[in-house]
Amino acid sequence: MKSKKLEIFRLENELRAAKARTEGAPETGALPDFVIIGAPKCGTTFLYHLLTKHPHVEPAAFKEPHYFDLLFEKGIEWYRGCFLPPRWKDGRRTITGEATPGYLYDTHAAERMADVIPEARLIAMLRNPVDRTYSSYQFFQVRHGREKGTFEQTIAAYLDRPHGDNLLHRSIYVDHLLRWSSFFSDEQMLVLKSEDVFECPQEMLKRVLDFLDLPAWTPTDSDLQNIRNKGSYEQPMNPITRRQLEEYFEPHNQRLYEYLGEDFGW
Repeated sequence: MKSKKLEIFRLENELRAAKARTEGAPETGALPDFVIIGAPKCGTTFLYHLLTKHPHVEPAAFKEPHYFDLLFEKGIEWYRGCFLPPRWKDGRRTITGEATPGYLYDTHAAERMADVIPEARLIAMLRNPVDRTYSSYQFFQVRHGREKGTFEQTIAAYLDRPHGDNLLHRSIYVDHLLRWSSFFSDEQMLVLKSEDVFECPQEMLKRVLDFLDLPAWTPTDSDLQNIRNKGSYEQPMNPITRRQLEEYFEPHNQRLYEYLGEDFGW
């Protein structure tokens, strides 16, 4: 499906390039001006699709190219082909971007991105790590069958072997952000609390537009519909398990607050 979408996108891009040649405009696809790097199950899909409705934002061929984590061997021209060339609209240059939430915790993505698009603006959305962990488990266990056993069994297994890439490690946001800070400046990174985006979308959108140097824009009511996909779980998290996870993440959350200079209240 992704290959078909990219082929359609490239055919449309060729038509646009042909028109650009007659108008003296750039012909080749652009590299992204911004990337939403994560985290998964934190509302990145909503934010990305909302941004692409802005009149000065060109969408990518698909939201998640996965270039910097899974498909880097395809090369820069493949990645460039995922984006439309910039154009001028109302006296301003359009921008483009993508959103692959797995980038945040991938061990290679930050360095690769710094080599390819060192000037890009990065956006990270962070959700209460307890809720994100449970939501991620539901997604991978229920939809894809990658996690075996109950949530309690899965968490117990990860607590017994805390090192390595797993559901718990992916929610220790400060470790991932510190890795990214080795390659990108603080001015290039915007960190948002997902709960704030869900509760105050207009206010948080303004922060994002200012960060991306985009003109003010007000989305329609339909743009904001279905703002949050809460999902439907067969049963809520066991309160004992929730307390256990809250205790596990508490010191890591404190490290995150110290790093950001902001308390997210988790």
